[in-house]
Amino acid sequence: MPELPDLLYIQARLKEALVGRRVVAERLREPIVMRFAVRGNLSLLLGRRLDDVIRHAHFLVFRFEDLDLAVNPMLAGRFRLAAPDEKDERDLVFALTFGPPEATSHGPRGEGDSMSDLRYRDEKNMGKAYLLAKGDWKAAAGMDQAGGVDVLAPEFTRERFVSLLKKRRDQVRVLLLDKRALDSIGNAYADEILFEARLHPKTFCRSLSHDDAVRLHDAIVKVMREAVAEVARRGEPIDVKVRDFLKVRLRDVCPRCGAKVRKAGVRGMDAYFCPHCQPATRAGLVDWTKTGK
Repeated sequence: MPELPDLLYIQARLKEALVGRRVVAERLREPIVMRFAVRGNLSLLLGRRLDDVIRHAHFLVFRFEDLDLAVNPMLAGRFRLAAPDEKDERDLVFALTFGPPEATSHGPRGEGDSMSDLRYRDEKNMGKAYLLAKGDWKAAAGMDQAGGVDVLAPEFTRERFVSLLKKRRDQVRVLLLDKRALDSIGNAYADEILFEARLHPKTFCRSLSHDDAVRLHDAIVKVMREAVAEVARRGEPIDVKVRDFLKVRLRDVCPRCGAKVRKAGVRGMDAYFCPHCQPATRAGLVDWTKTGK
């Protein structure tokens, strides 16, 4: 799924390409993905101008004058910008065709400007898109439950994070994935953060020392800032998921010590970690450092 660095990059590209344009056509190929909290269908967007594209946790929200289109890509959802005459992809869910940019007080639109498709694709149809009255986010499942502190914002301080940890009784990886606590980390970057902090993914929050907590906070900030910069630097099309620079997620060998990277289940999700750099700290966990493998 797109994670924070991906979503910020996609958001910026879509704002640059589409804000200020009006929807001139629409097509819906997979109605099972769409949810309508207003009377009507996707044609309600026809003629409406896109005013903004914002991120709210793991949602991208396309804001029109009186409507929001909120999309949660989940596991396999992807956005793509395309020319309207390009053939539809087999996994297309819906597409909005935007007209050329309108003339503004800064002058007329350029000669090279043309119509553009915003396409949402999802080969598994697991994502969800919601057409809502503007600001009615409680109508989108999971949207009103998000609201954790932005890990890239100035208010995400060491002190605030240490205070947050004192209230938790779960494992550190569960905390990292909790959108109500932190906005917004997914599986890949949770693994990278814990690798950077040298913490086993099944470590309980309550067992962390003050130094551990500070190190985890600093790892969150470092990993996410570097990833945001790297994804933006690559400049790939928005439907390309950039992951090849990650150090431990889906890797075979630890880049730090050369040990075999292991995989553990945490709340039904796979967590990748180095057993030497991130040793188990509580009884009952497999100590891979003593297996000789």
